[in-house]
Amino acid sequence: MVAPTQVEAETLRSDLSNELMSPYCPGRTIASCPSGNARKLEDQILADAQAGKTRAEIEQGLVERFGPQIIGYAPQPVVLYGAAAAGVVGLLLLGWAGRTWRRRSRAVAVTSGATAASATAASLSPRDRDRLDDALDELDEF
Repeated sequence: MVAPTQVEAETLRSDLSNELMSPYCPGRTIASCPSGNARKLEDQILADAQAGKTRAEIEQGLVERFGPQIIGYAPQPVVLYGAAAAGVVGLLLLGWAGRTWRRRSRAVAVTSGATAASATAASLSPRDRDRLDDALDELDEF
């Protein structure tokens, strides 16, 4: 086994410290935990990396020591698929509601447009109505 360089060992320590959860500060990574024990754990990770251990070996050792919660929370697939299905159903319902709303607003616009036209025709005087009929008759002759 070839011993890693100091830079490779530091990089591995940094990666693991930023990705793994701290057993000393719930909800925080090892790097973000202010506990002195977290610094000691980082030093242990660095020593293991300098000794030539791989990332998987170091992670396995930490899981054996602190339990699987150090890896972090991985939701069950049922939760992920359920959330995705709920999102799709929500989008479909939103689309259906929008489509129904647009249809109703169009029906109201058509109805109000017909009402406005009949109101305009009813407001014409008999003389204006005769002039309008004459103008339409002239157009029909073309």
